[in-house]
Amino acid sequence: MAVFLTILKWLGIILLAALVLVLVLILIALLVPFRYNARAAVDDPERHEEFPVSVLIERSSAAACVSWFFGAVKVLIAFPGNELITVKVFGRDIRIMDRLRKEETSEEEAEEKKEEEEEKEETSLAQRVETAVGKAEKIINAVDYIHRVLTGSCGRRAWRKVRMRLLNIADDLVPAHWKISGNVGLGDPCLNGNLTGFTSILMPFLDEHLGVNTEWDLYRCDMNAQMDGKFRIITPVKEMVPLVFDKDCRKVLRKLKKVKSKLQ
Repeated sequence: MAVFLTILKWLGIILLAALVLVLVLILIALLVPFRYNARAAVDDPERHEEFPVSVLIERSSAAACVSWFFGAVKVLIAFPGNELITVKVFGRDIRIMDRLRKEETSEEEAEEKKEEEEEKEETSLAQRVETAVGKAEKIINAVDYIHRVLTGSCGRRAWRKVRMRLLNIADDLVPAHWKISGNVGLGDPCLNGNLTGFTSILMPFLDEHLGVNTEWDLYRCDMNAQMDGKFRIITPVKEMVPLVFDKDCRKVLRKLKKVKSKLQ
């Protein structure tokens, strides 16, 4: 009996330790923030009469980084560069771009096979038109149904609640620091005047974030932009979980699930 109780004791300790570990991991995932920063620049300071798109692309650069858990997980985006997206876990590159290329290749092969099979099937023009018209009617009916659901009394109440929650999530995602500065010219005094007027309207709100000088007569683009911030997973979880149990949202979701049957 004592041996049996000892086994139960140790099983309980192991289960309790596993439960604590799971809770700690969940809290880490929810509370440890994702940190992000981004930089972009266009280096074309010389004034000139023409401003081809090729020059803009050649002299543009951008980089972004999203990191989590003190840099244990990093997602890097760079243009130009050998790899557009790089994912590192504890400093090790997992070669995400190679995997995406393999998936694209397999998808292309599947599409080619599908096209070959479709070519083999002999269908008349009248049948194709009839099929296209039928699909269009189903899409129109589905869109009309979605519109009626969302504009009904229950849909409007649900949208107000969802909108409030989405605004709270967006407020947490907004970068803590960001700035756009440099010189820009569009080659047309009228267009430059419109640009200056637009930026002057925004100045009361963006005074510390926006510092753009205008080149009036010629093309020029010598711009720099940067931002950084952080967000936590707990914010969208905290905002969206109440919607799962909200009566209006659940009712609207049940109605929207019927859209699939209308498209079949």
